[in-house]
Amino acid sequence: MRIKLTPLNIVSALSIMAVISLIIDKRWLLVPANDEFKGVFIALGLMVFFVSFLSDQIFRKFIPSLARLWLVQLVLVVLTAIFVLVLKISVFG
Repeated sequence: MRIKLTPLNIVSALSIMAVISLIIDKRWLLVPANDEFKGVFIALGLMVFFVSFLSDQIFRKFIPSLARLWLVQLVLVVLTAIFVLVLKISVFG
């Protein structure tokens, strides 16, 4: 099996790094302002990991070309980031 690097793999790796850094209490990565929400951020990071990992596997099954896979996954990541920013601005802005 050939290993393919994709945008959702990168998102999965970054989210698991954030979770590990929160668990071992490293202050160099995504850390909440106070420690009372630490568990919420760990759960959110794990959810991001599982969703990105599973969607990556689904995309790999249906899109055989690596170039098209990168394009589709990049569009998904960018649209998700835009949606999160719009939601953040409209709810908390």
